[in-house]
Amino acid sequence: MTTTQPRQARAVERRELLLDAAARVFARRGYSDAQMDEIAAAADTSKGGLYFHFPTKEALIAAVIGRAGDVLRRRVDNAMSAAGSDPVARADAALATLIETLSAHRSLARVLASETLGGSAAARERVAEIEDEFVALISLELRSALDGGRLSQLDAPLDPDLTARAWVGMVQSTLSAWAAGRVAMPIDRIYPELRRLLLRSAGVPLQSNSNSHPSKE
Repeated sequence: MTTTQPRQARAVERRELLLDAAARVFARRGYSDAQMDEIAAAADTSKGGLYFHFPTKEALIAAVIGRAGDVLRRRVDNAMSAAGSDPVARADAALATLIETLSAHRSLARVLASETLGGSAAARERVAEIEDEFVALISLELRSALDGGRLSQLDAPLDPDLTARAWVGMVQSTLSAWAAGRVAMPIDRIYPELRRLLLRSAGVPLQSNSNSHPSKE
């Protein structure tokens, strides 16, 4: 057992290094143009060593996306818990943390962008599943806010599902453009700008949630 544990720890560490290298190469080259030998070289390992952990490029991109989803879920869960019981603050914290996390891992932001995943329908489906998960999360908070009378400045009934998808889509689109260098605004200014648009679109008085900040893991 004492021999097995260090071996397992080394295997986990090696797998993480491979995923880091793969994320960088996929982000730079895109899925279609990235080569397994290039990823192996970036990870300072043999091509055989890479194939031992990930038998296909499709399996590798799926693992990169899966890890990104795990990181986002964990940090968003922490941020929402720290935000307390107010549904608007919880939704605000979730979206702010998405931006904070992906801006700290620019290669993951690029990997999750649709243009990077051209050539892999399965990878795009995995990203869509993560997006749907966060849409459902935000929709739940918006529905709670609506039922609790928190959305007091609406001029028409709000659809929580559609609004949540618009919110997540706006954040995702802006982050993808930033990661690709098409948005010049500094990352620390992006969410405050988006936040005003998002909260106003849901009829939330801006001053009511002005002290909300995402928590860090």
